[in-house]
Amino acid sequence: MSAAAPTTYAIRGGEDGARRLDLLAHTMAPTTEALLALVGVRPGMRCLDLGCGGGHVSRCLAGLVGATGVVVGLDFDPVKLDHATRASRERGLANTEFRAADVTGWREPESYDLAYGRFILSHLADRAAMLARLFEAVRPGGTLVLEDIDFSGSFCWPANEGYALYCRLYESVIRRRGGDANAGGQLYGLCVDAGFGEVQVRIVQPVHDGRCDAKALSLITLANIADAVLAEGLATADELEAAIAALRAFTDDPRTLVGFPRIFQVWGRRPTASSRPVG
Repeated sequence: MSAAAPTTYAIRGGEDGARRLDLLAHTMAPTTEALLALVGVRPGMRCLDLGCGGGHVSRCLAGLVGATGVVVGLDFDPVKLDHATRASRERGLANTEFRAADVTGWREPESYDLAYGRFILSHLADRAAMLARLFEAVRPGGTLVLEDIDFSGSFCWPANEGYALYCRLYESVIRRRGGDANAGGQLYGLCVDAGFGEVQVRIVQPVHDGRCDAKALSLITLANIADAVLAEGLATADELEAAIAALRAFTDDPRTLVGFPRIFQVWGRRPTASSRPVG
């Protein structure tokens, strides 16, 4: 696959995809920022944001590493990379760099003090190979930080058929495209198997009520996977239209709740030579 647009990615790219990521990033900012503070991002570090999208986390990292640090964002979508570059320039962040890359073929041995990836592993068929490349990319003593979903934990209240169909379609289309929408629970074991030490895990799950903007993220995601769902023959256009209408009405109801999938946050360190077990 080229850097331009891997055909297996199920969520619409371009301007529609960029707007969805803006809302997703706003929703995730409090828990992601707390995670980065917990793992200890420091001034002067060289950081990787894998699958950076519009560069929202890249900019957060850039603020943490300061003028003496560097943040490199990788993504395949040129529209999102353009958004990321312009937003960084507008904020005067000279310590960010954004590159077009297919992460399934990317390699940068021992180049980073910290590597971060959010909602990227669940889209990949060979997650173990990706972890091996991330282990290689992090310098000895460096840190890997991952966030990804367990879609089986998604919920709304009360039950809604549009939301239930959205969950089924999302899991199915990601599976058809080679990923796993329930990959979050695998991250801990994948990190351990790749050789990372001091691996830790916690779970967060945002829930939205009333008419807050973030409550519409499930609806927007359903619209953004519609092309892939139709291409894979998982639903008809009429079925999708009905599901979108039902989920829109449910989202607009101020009495309802919409929950994210469970989000696994996992982090660990690449051992130094002195910390590796002998024998």
